[in-house]
Amino acid sequence: MPSINIPVKTPEGVDELGSRQRKLGQRHRTVLLLVDGRRRESQVRQLAVQAGVPDQIFDELVAMGLIMFTHGTGSMQGNSGLAPLDVDLPLDTVSGPLPPSLSLQPESVLTDSMLGDLPISDLAPLDEADAALDEARAILMRAVKAEAPVAGSLTLMRLKRARSRNDIEALLDEVEQRITKPFKGIWAAQTIARVRELLRTVNSPSAA
Repeated sequence: MPSINIPVKTPEGVDELGSRQRKLGQRHRTVLLLVDGRRRESQVRQLAVQAGVPDQIFDELVAMGLIMFTHGTGSMQGNSGLAPLDVDLPLDTVSGPLPPSLSLQPESVLTDSMLGDLPISDLAPLDEADAALDEARAILMRAVKAEAPVAGSLTLMRLKRARSRNDIEALLDEVEQRITKPFKGIWAAQTIARVRELLRTVNSPSAA
């Protein structure tokens, strides 16, 4: 098989995800999460763009010494020592804007029965009627309940108490840490990207 260059996180890149010493922004962290030592550079770039990350972010991470390249083959069949990824989005699906239905589904399908009820009475009232903010908070709460029902209990409480877009945005890094699991980097990145997209939309009143 022909040899190809596979991007991998350097030790510094791995440390950064845990320590945040460089205080990287969400876009840089999203690309680092997508670099798993299996995907080709083109795949990482396309998935990053699909998650709303500019293409040059990948190059910036390389220049910062957080991503390097290693030689691999054109087939993943030889990596018998590695467990298969739960999901690799087919490249032919990475061509349009991310639909809301993908924000929670590439690697985990969240259903009401999995998430349990979220009593409306437990939620702090928003500072103003805001449908996008309502949806963003609901997405994050579902994700935390699905991936960290115990460890994320404090995060869930903070989400319930959030009243504004600034409150939700301040919790995104914390939520990302709770929901990012092995082989679920894409799902976590897309969930956060979808919420950021909602927080950037023009405010519209919540449905009654």
